[in-house]
Amino acid sequence: MAVAVVGCSKCGGQEEVIRQVDAEKTNLVAEKSLTDSLYQQTLRQVDEMMSVLSALEAEEGIVKTMGPERGESANDFRKRMEDIARRMNEKTAMIRKQADEIQNLKNKLASTEKKLALVTQKADSLGRIVSEQQQEIVSLRQQLATSRRAIDSLKAKLAEKDQIINSKVKELNTAYYVVGKRDDLMTKGVIDKQGQVLFFGGRISVKQNFDLKDFTKIDITSLRELQIPAAKDRTSLVSNHDADTFEVIASGESQCVLKIKDEKAFWKNAKYLVVMTE
Repeated sequence: MAVAVVGCSKCGGQEEVIRQVDAEKTNLVAEKSLTDSLYQQTLRQVDEMMSVLSALEAEEGIVKTMGPERGESANDFRKRMEDIARRMNEKTAMIRKQADEIQNLKNKLASTEKKLALVTQKADSLGRIVSEQQQEIVSLRQQLATSRRAIDSLKAKLAEKDQIINSKVKELNTAYYVVGKRDDLMTKGVIDKQGQVLFFGGRISVKQNFDLKDFTKIDITSLRELQIPAAKDRTSLVSNHDADTFEVIASGESQCVLKIKDEKAFWKNAKYLVVMTE
């Protein structure tokens, strides 16, 4: 839009104001475009995360109901379980990465919202000076209000998704352990005489179905050591954990300590730790 002022000593100043208005209009359009782009990116990230969560929950469902197939050896069944555990760990890593990406997009949205507020404030001031530009600025402000409502809606959705994600991450980091003598564990239905042959005799393994009331719930990211009220040579792990991920260290004549070297690797095969003492 051009404005001609003849014989006016303020003509140069008026033209400068008009240029500023045009510049702020351009900024408003650019910031709105950026906000819309960030909004769409965030929605795509949330949808991708929910898809991975669904796939992870499906894997967990398979693990909870899985048992050896007819004719399948214990070694083959263990390998099949480890393969599923590997895929679940990969999906867990994807969830954590996508959660970080969503947080980054949320930070960008917050920064863009501040910029939009500053641009709007300046545009309002210039709009009062140049009345010919006011209508177009009002239109842009309406578009900005629409974008803000979209941002508010997105914030609400992200808060809901955050709750789901935090719940899932907490669930992924949750494990259980129980320490007890062989007879006590058998009486409670935690172990039975099938499966792995232990060094002090008898075929002992963890039962597929047991009552968690006898277990202690823990966060795997915070448990590094576990005190065991038995000598090292009278302590063994019945549950399936890779030998290089932990060590049992003597602590006096009738005490020992289970030290976890790598919590992710230690809990990879089982989220239930069963320690048997004699």
